[in-house]
Amino acid sequence: MLLKVIIMNKVNFPALHCDDVYATCLLSVGPRSLDYKIKLNRISEIVATSWQKFDDRCTPKNLHLFPPCHPRNKEQVITGNVTKDDLMNLYTRHMLKLGSESRKIYDKLRAASNGVCPLCGIHGVATLDHYLPKARYPLFSVNPKNLIPACQNCNEGKSDSVFVNASDLTLYPYNDDNKFYKTDWISATIATSNGILVFDFFPDPPKKWLNVEQQRVINHFKNFSLRSKYSINAAQFVTTINSDIRRMLLNGDHNVVQSHYQELAGKVPFNSTLRVMYNAIAKDLNICRGDY
Repeated sequence: MLLKVIIMNKVNFPALHCDDVYATCLLSVGPRSLDYKIKLNRISEIVATSWQKFDDRCTPKNLHLFPPCHPRNKEQVITGNVTKDDLMNLYTRHMLKLGSESRKIYDKLRAASNGVCPLCGIHGVATLDHYLPKARYPLFSVNPKNLIPACQNCNEGKSDSVFVNASDLTLYPYNDDNKFYKTDWISATIATSNGILVFDFFPDPPKKWLNVEQQRVINHFKNFSLRSKYSINAAQFVTTINSDIRRMLLNGDHNVVQSHYQELAGKVPFNSTLRVMYNAIAKDLNICRGDY
C-alpha cells in the first residue's frame, strides 16, 4: 500500500505565455455574448489597476486592505455597468471553456504544484481556489495571482469570509515567507485506545514569531480542517509504529526508542504528518517505554 505523507509546499507561480490574462479570457466569449464582451472590455484599465494593487500588496501581505462587495447580491454593480455576476461568470463560463486560450492558463495554474494540493498537502489538485473569494472580490475572479491550485475538499470547505486584518490571512503558497515551510508549527498529542496510538494535531507556532504570523498559521490550520486531515493521514502509519516500538523494546530501553524517533524526525519535511508524529513520540517517555 502506498502511504501518503502530508506536507504543505510553496508553489512556483508558472510562467504564463500571455501579456494580458483578462483579455485572453475575454477572447473565449462568443459572438452571441457581444454586449457582455464589450462592457467587460471597457473596464480593462480598471481591472489592470486593481490587479497591480494586488501584486503590490502580495509581498507585504496586505491583501486584507481590499474592500469586499456584498456577499449575496449578484447584481451589485462593481464598476461602470459591470455587475458582480458578470465578473464571476468570466471565470466559471469562459476561463474554464474547454479548448480556449484561457483554459490553457487555468490548466497551467492547476499543474503548478505538481498535482498535490499546497493548502493541505494530501489530496490531489482538482481545481483552483480563489485566495480572495470571487463572491466577495469579483475583480480578481480571473486574476492568476489569486488562483491557487487546490483539492476539491480545500476549495469547497473554505468559506467566503473576508480578511478583516492581516492576522486573518491564511498561507499564500505563491510567495509566503519560507519560515512557514521551513519551521515546525504543528504539534500533536498522543492518547491510547486498546493499545493503539491515537494522534491529535494542533497548531503550535513558535512564540518568537510575530503575533500576526502565529495567527495566520492558526487560521490556515482551522480554515482548511487540517486537524481532521492530519488525523486521518496519521492512521495509516500507526500499526507500523506500534510494531516498531515493541520490537525496539525487546532489545533496548526507552532511550533507544526516543533516539530512533528523534533521528527519523530530522529526515522528513517540516510539518509533515510523520515529522509531527515522530516528534510527539520522542517527547512522550511513557510512549517510548511502551506503557500503553
